[in-house]
Amino acid sequence: MESNTPFPVLERHPDSGSEFVNWLCVDWSRARNQGLTRSRPNHKNDNCFVEERNGHVVRRWVGYSRLDIMETVDALNTAYEVLNPYLNHFVASRRIVSKERTGSKWKIVREKKAMTPYQRVLLRDDVSDIIKTGLRQEHTRLNPLLLKREIDLRLTKVFDIQRRYGNR
Repeated sequence: MESNTPFPVLERHPDSGSEFVNWLCVDWSRARNQGLTRSRPNHKNDNCFVEERNGHVVRRWVGYSRLDIMETVDALNTAYEVLNPYLNHFVASRRIVSKERTGSKWKIVREKKAMTPYQRVLLRDDVSDIIKTGLRQEHTRLNPLLLKREIDLRLTKVFDIQRRYGNR
């Protein structure tokens, strides 16, 4: 799936599972001049940010249902096309600043102010003004209410397809 964002993704980093690391994935990365790295076996925190997003995004929006038929793939991808800009532009979060263990408990300190990924990119000095301008233009075209309605419609379609064709 091609990205509509004005900035390139230079490297992909899947976990070591065979569902991610295969010749199709390698060829896909090479065709886009992207690097492909892998996690280290038995190091569960190598992909902690991906796993955190699985809980925050995938489980929150798609749930725990098993989507096990090919017909749902395209419908789910179209849902993610709308979900990604909605989450990146309008859903703020507070990142962890520090985390320390005291006995059997963890003391977690989070940022005081929640920000969206869009806001975080605009604050970065290592992101070019061209990219920031493109993001600002994209942001002005987005309406969170319309995006949310479209997400709901597209996810309903995903679950309708699963009910119709599932349990074969």
